[in-house]
Amino acid sequence: MSALLNLESVGKRFGFRNILNNINFSVDTGEFVMLIGNNGAGKSTLLRIISSLMKPSSGEIIFRDTKQKDNLLEWLRIMGSITHENRLYADLNSKDNLRLHGTLYGVEQLNSKIDDILAKIDLSHVAQLPVRNFSSGMTKRLMIGRLMLCQPEILILDEPYTGLDQNSFRWFQGYLREFHQQGGTVLMVTHQLELGLELATRVLVLHRQNIKHDISSAGLSIEQCSALLEE
Repeated sequence: MSALLNLESVGKRFGFRNILNNINFSVDTGEFVMLIGNNGAGKSTLLRIISSLMKPSSGEIIFRDTKQKDNLLEWLRIMGSITHENRLYADLNSKDNLRLHGTLYGVEQLNSKIDDILAKIDLSHVAQLPVRNFSSGMTKRLMIGRLMLCQPEILILDEPYTGLDQNSFRWFQGYLREFHQQGGTVLMVTHQLELGLELATRVLVLHRQNIKHDISSAGLSIEQCSALLEE
């Protein structure tokens, strides 16, 4: 079976600064891949490229045997992402944010799904409050709710636990576990190694602009993960 995603010699430069160099790895359908690296290693840049928010300076991303850029609409249809750009509409409330997103993606039975999701992410009580008045945790939960609304096949997540309280941690961890168990694919950047290792099937280590390690997460401890970052 061919890979869902395949990165071939992907690089990124900003001016004279080389951020990523000759990145090569694949992600198969149903994998849960945790990408780790020290601050400034280029993890967020790499996820933005994969999410099609940024163009690579070199190389190609292959999506289902076709160049991603040539099959972009299908990629955007099956992909859900959480990045540092929240892309929520600050003047709209949570209900209208979800309604707009669901309409763009052609979600059926939209109103009932919105009510169900707002209850699941514990935002029903502030459904009419403009998002600009949300806390960081509430904003993150709404971003997660937007993912759930469109039922993606692959999640691209950049530090998704940031801003979540303890109860939201547990709820989101359960959502990711269920998503993966039902055949979903995940590529996640996180500094929360313990939470990541609970779910990941594979660990990639980004170091000095390149993938230094690509290993199974089976039996991997937090201490071993930390040691990989220090090598």
